[in-house]
Amino acid sequence: MPYKENQQVVDTIHRRYKAFSKKAQSSVLALRIRLTSGTACFIAALSGLSLNAWADPEKAESVEILPPLTVSTTRMERPLNEVPTAITRSDAESIQRANLQIALDEALEAVPGVFVLNPYNYAQDTRIAIRGFGARSDFGIRGIRLIVDGIPATTPDGQGEVDGLDLGSAASMEVLRGPASALYGSASGGVIRIETESGPQVPFMETRLSAGSDAFLSTQFKAGGQAGPLNYLISAGYLDFDGYRENSATRNTRLNGKLEYTVDATMRLRLVFNVIDFPQQDDPGGLTRAEAEADPRQARQQNLDFDSGESVTQQRVGLVHFWDFNASHALESRLHYTRRDFANKLPFQPGGQVTFDRDFFGGGVLYRYTGDRLQLSTGLDFDRQQDARRNYDNLNGQQGDLDLDQDEDVQSLGLFLSQAYALHEDLVFSAALRYDEVRFDVRDHFLADGDDSGDIRFAEWSPMAGLSWSPGDAVTLYANLSRAFETPTTTEFDNPSGGGFNTRLESQTAWNYEIGLKGQRSLAGRSLRYELAAFYIDVDDALAPFELAASPGREFYRNAGKTRHQGVEAALSTELGAGWSLGVNYTWSHFRYRDFESNGQDFSDQRIPGIPQHLAALRLNYTHPSGFFASWRTRLVGSFYADDANSEKIEAYTVSDLQAGYTHRSGNWTIEPYLRVNNLLDESYFSNIRINAFGSRYVEPAPERSLFGGIRVRYSFQ
Repeated sequence: MPYKENQQVVDTIHRRYKAFSKKAQSSVLALRIRLTSGTACFIAALSGLSLNAWADPEKAESVEILPPLTVSTTRMERPLNEVPTAITRSDAESIQRANLQIALDEALEAVPGVFVLNPYNYAQDTRIAIRGFGARSDFGIRGIRLIVDGIPATTPDGQGEVDGLDLGSAASMEVLRGPASALYGSASGGVIRIETESGPQVPFMETRLSAGSDAFLSTQFKAGGQAGPLNYLISAGYLDFDGYRENSATRNTRLNGKLEYTVDATMRLRLVFNVIDFPQQDDPGGLTRAEAEADPRQARQQNLDFDSGESVTQQRVGLVHFWDFNASHALESRLHYTRRDFANKLPFQPGGQVTFDRDFFGGGVLYRYTGDRLQLSTGLDFDRQQDARRNYDNLNGQQGDLDLDQDEDVQSLGLFLSQAYALHEDLVFSAALRYDEVRFDVRDHFLADGDDSGDIRFAEWSPMAGLSWSPGDAVTLYANLSRAFETPTTTEFDNPSGGGFNTRLESQTAWNYEIGLKGQRSLAGRSLRYELAAFYIDVDDALAPFELAASPGREFYRNAGKTRHQGVEAALSTELGAGWSLGVNYTWSHFRYRDFESNGQDFSDQRIPGIPQHLAALRLNYTHPSGFFASWRTRLVGSFYADDANSEKIEAYTVSDLQAGYTHRSGNWTIEPYLRVNNLLDESYFSNIRINAFGSRYVEPAPERSLFGGIRVRYSFQ
């Protein structure tokens, strides 16, 4: 364009930018959210880019509308920008390419509002927090619904099982941030929905081998294709890793499969299965700060003395039936069954060896209607979990006397209705309502200390309402209001006084208020996507962990009165040209106890432990037409606290990873070698924090600079 026209565009953007900044500032002050100057600049940048995209289309060069992304986490197929809540979608390349694929932290780095701890202690699993929910979990995913290929991987009591995930075959991941009880029942934090790959039309076989620091060895074999009406994908993997710290090794094998059979033009069946064998997952334990500084590789001596760790075997099968009656009506039903055998050694004697055999099964029905202006879904979910739990004394790693013997039965039943109605071409009203009943029963068979049998029942209504408005092709503004609940898990019901359930625990509830904007556009052939959300959540009877001197390393739970979660999330991804792309996100979290007294201490107005106030991530990618690719990833984590009293502060840290590789294609073959350096700058930080740990054993040191390499080889039967 001529210089004068360029200057007019610049002047227009500048004027609109100043006007927007002024409005944004007053809105933020009205919301009483105090942003740092860096955050304000980032939000202004998002705003300026969106204005450039749609405010003056006649003068914008090569502006195009990108094909809309669709999401199914809302239990309806909807365009991402129409959904009045914060959802981030990741593709297979960002999940798989040159990643170690041993934990969800790599795939979640690009998602604002999500904080991940503990990717290196495999006895406790990765701890994922969305908007602060899940930070209290002692192991696994808590407060977040996990769904894989339409089958729930979260048990009725709310514990997400991540050890069965196969990230090497994941095709996409959707993360819904914020309370999701109106759609999924007990879920304060949100939903993580993962879809595995389907076999391509041309059958293939692929193998992947990775090795690196601390005796890391990972192998994977994957094959898939289409054979008439049958689509199939099989994936198998093996991991052998000594770990950075002493007593942190893991050995595991897994097999995953997905089969889809097309009956006719309206009907198909999906069979998914998963088999895992984790014979060794050691637990190095938490350290005091002085111990961690003296020798970050050491394990806690008591964990060594008691041979602390766990072993798991699991078999899961699920069947999903899809029936599209016509363009407007569809029905989906599911059945699933999981068998899980678990054994755990904790670092103390009385009841320190925990075993349970679990049967987890259930089903559901989902009906969808799609009209010109109305979309509707309604359905029923039923799931049941039966645990035969036995605890034995831990005699320095050997099994001692029986300490607890009880059967635990958890049943959940949910009925829901969700709809999206176009009030106007650019204005969509969304609403959902769900009713849940969750029942916990325990039958005590260890009667030497009395009969602790009993039951606890929860009945909850969860409404949601939201509006989304698209004044232009490149921007959507939205707002929503919702209520959520979260029951304690069977582990959190653990009774400090002995067997049975801790009947003093209540379900926590939350009211969520959220506003935001998001959009996507192509500028001069380069894609641009952005999102910005501000939320305010009031929580009653929040569940918080604590430890007792008699059982160090074993967590119990109490209701923490009232808490408040306020925050801002922002993300931007764009193509820079010449093979370069950039992704950046920032999260500001202001999470505090409003009213919480425990053991004579008043923690009101203290920050909720385990969540940094400032969190940011940057990802710079490069791809050359020759096949060379590289990625630089940096995470900036602000300071946070490890205890309710805010007496133990965890310092801020910055971690950078660098990866590079080369994709070579020749005939039917694809060969992709790659290298990866984790913690490139050799930052000293803590990868896990044990909240409210007894004896100030809060920290678990993270690995120093680590080098990994691998190769992927694929053959297509063309």
